[in-house]
Amino acid sequence: MGTVLQADFTYINGRLEPGVVVHVGSTGRIDHITRSDGGVDSIRSDATGVSQHLSLESTNPGEFALPQARRKHRLRGRVLLPGFINAHSHSFQRLMRGHTEHRPPGRADSSFWTWRDAMYRVTEQIDPDEFEQVAAFTFMEMVRAGFTHVAEFHYLHHQFGGHAFDDPAELSRRLFRAADYSGIGITLLPVAYQRGGHEQPLTHAQRRFVHEDIDGYTALFDEAREHCDVDARRPVNVGLAAHSVRALDRSFLRQLAQLGQDGNYVLHSHVAEQPREIDECLSEHGLRPVELLDELGLLSERFTAVHATHLTDREISLLAEAGASACICPTTERNLGDGLPRLRDMTDAGIRLSIGSDSQVRIDPFAELRALEDGERLRCQARSVLTDDRGQVAPRLMSAGTSDGSGATGLKHGEIATGWRADLIAVDIETLAMEGIGRGKDTEDALLAGLMLGGQGRDVTDVWIGGRHIISDGAHLRWEAARSRYIEVAEKLWRD
Repeated sequence: MGTVLQADFTYINGRLEPGVVVHVGSTGRIDHITRSDGGVDSIRSDATGVSQHLSLESTNPGEFALPQARRKHRLRGRVLLPGFINAHSHSFQRLMRGHTEHRPPGRADSSFWTWRDAMYRVTEQIDPDEFEQVAAFTFMEMVRAGFTHVAEFHYLHHQFGGHAFDDPAELSRRLFRAADYSGIGITLLPVAYQRGGHEQPLTHAQRRFVHEDIDGYTALFDEAREHCDVDARRPVNVGLAAHSVRALDRSFLRQLAQLGQDGNYVLHSHVAEQPREIDECLSEHGLRPVELLDELGLLSERFTAVHATHLTDREISLLAEAGASACICPTTERNLGDGLPRLRDMTDAGIRLSIGSDSQVRIDPFAELRALEDGERLRCQARSVLTDDRGQVAPRLMSAGTSDGSGATGLKHGEIATGWRADLIAVDIETLAMEGIGRGKDTEDALLAGLMLGGQGRDVTDVWIGGRHIISDGAHLRWEAARSRYIEVAEKLWRD
């Protein structure tokens, strides 16, 4: 049975439009879109139906129990947007929220590298059950904030001390289950991680990440790939990831590039996040990170450079010429003191941007998108920097959160259009922050700008993923169960 959605405004063809009616078919894709002659009140919600919603009564906690679907949703005081894409996530790092905002005793400074030491405390203690529970809660928080798909950059592969599981994809399977439980679509990116750095020994914690050669990594990747179902209502995809140029030698990077080319897989890597990473790359290879990746064949339209904080003109040109994209994680980058990437230069060169919640300091797509523009205004000392061909900021930010982010997942989503996946969110525009916006002739432009520059994830009221109503009136039926399990894990980890 199909679903009909009509909000006060719908984001379509790069703009908010009133009177749009979206018809979702039983396959979870948009059947067709109509314009209503009757205005915004042309349809009424079914009074007797119930939402097509997750149910805890399902015999399999990973499946959806579908009661009688409410066929019509008149979303008053709402805008309907494509769901946001989270193009870079380390779900387990949600456990660190609030626990690293201090300077370690005896240290003259606090940096990415001291933060990394704290992160290792988590990886050294979390077991598979806890890992799955944390991921389920983190993914659920993403859905509540309006993310409908996540690219999970997954590098915790082994048991404590680096001992392999009988199933090399054990923790990958846990992430698939967590995504299933929360309802979010997922592109899993198993991370290749070989060494602690050039001529640097592995730490004890890093042994949980490592594959010494491409054969071990390929065994993990092949097992994870068995779970792919890109045409499902809640899609599951698998891509490749190189942790960084410091974590892999030339041979491993070259073989990873070949694996990506052979299978046409998306390929992600942390790139030029820290000056120290660049210095080490220059010392070992005589090249900067993007130059090395280009020489070894990793750059293509399937490649996503994560962070891309400290790029030269040449590196920007290399990424653009390859058709690569860049995933920016502003909250994490500011939290770690990474710096401000050159976004205007990147977009002027034709590089597509996406966003990620990364270390989960905050999970809010509106905050990440707003920070793209805010950071550029500070860096350039100018206003309205990331604009479209009409001079508008908001549509460019929307693209970074939706359609431009789809390249990082290897899937076609992020637009409200016939035949596209019905991954949709409804956002409240009757909030205090939005009061009085859009009362003049530029109503639609002002509303979209108000949302992009002042909206919040908590304003999301409803979420559909593959046409299924995952969040209804801000509620997810599995939230309390996932929350209680998450709290148990966090309390155990930080008890001492």
